[in-house]
Amino acid sequence: MEEITIENEKTTEKFITNIIFGQKLINDLSIDKKKTVNIDYFLNHIKNFNKQKDNEWSKKINYEKYSAMIIDKMEDKLVDDSDVVVKNSYHIEPYCKKNVKIMTPLAIYKKTGFHYKLVKLESEEYDLFSMIYYNNQIIGYVACGKKVKNSYKNLYVVLCKKYDKMFYDKSKKKLAIMNEIVENISFYEKEIYNRYLRSFRSFLNSIVYEIISENKMIKNLVCIGEEEGGNLLQLFVQDFIVNLGDYNVKIEEMNIYTMMYNSAMSSTETYYKDFLGLYGKNSVITCFSEKNRAYDTWEEDLHSEYNVILL
Repeated sequence: MEEITIENEKTTEKFITNIIFGQKLINDLSIDKKKTVNIDYFLNHIKNFNKQKDNEWSKKINYEKYSAMIIDKMEDKLVDDSDVVVKNSYHIEPYCKKNVKIMTPLAIYKKTGFHYKLVKLESEEYDLFSMIYYNNQIIGYVACGKKVKNSYKNLYVVLCKKYDKMFYDKSKKKLAIMNEIVENISFYEKEIYNRYLRSFRSFLNSIVYEIISENKMIKNLVCIGEEEGGNLLQLFVQDFIVNLGDYNVKIEEMNIYTMMYNSAMSSTETYYKDFLGLYGKNSVITCFSEKNRAYDTWEEDLHSEYNVILL
């Protein structure tokens, strides 16, 4: 087995930042839960953190002090021996789904600079399992809400990713038929679809698969995403249900919710109808802070059917 070490100064700093940020995040979540819990409640904490980072918050951390606390050898805590590959049933390109490679704990650590088996971050109401990175920036997190001691009821995946500046300025969007996740999924945003495959698919499937496999009491998977984050999580949910349902994860016994905030309609009605038919009317909820360009992508006669809500 490969020996696990903190490879360089940047990795050490990332690890320390994750620990400090993660503990602050779940502490704040626990305190604020006593006030109110809604979609803003989960999204605002990651937004506030990123504002602090923009104000050179990370420069206030004494990395030299914390580096002395980092364990140099971690081979007893993380393993790199997983060979789980979720294979598709098609074999002729390009008509087949892409295999899902489940990342090992070591691979997850190398990608994010954190793994919950190294440091368990706990608070009164939540335990943190991972941060979600994109372009070396934290844009989300994975946490579990506590039901009773040593067990969890809810698993939360929160992703805040804004649309790029040109998102609404492009020419009329064309529907693309794609096969990598499920057979013939229709999706308007090919760039987002490809970004999901390239940057998010393996990680999100791996960390959620690992958590649910080890915590059989989890009953609710709650995905909360802002703007593009909502579209990415829409893809993840469908991907996870279709491709990992038979791999030690009893999907049929779980409630699965996708909550999108200021997210444009990114797929055809067929996706939403099928999803609501499987998981109930409240399984997809789309919220908007105001009538904006994302709101306008949802035809008004669909609002009540697909839980399009103006806050």
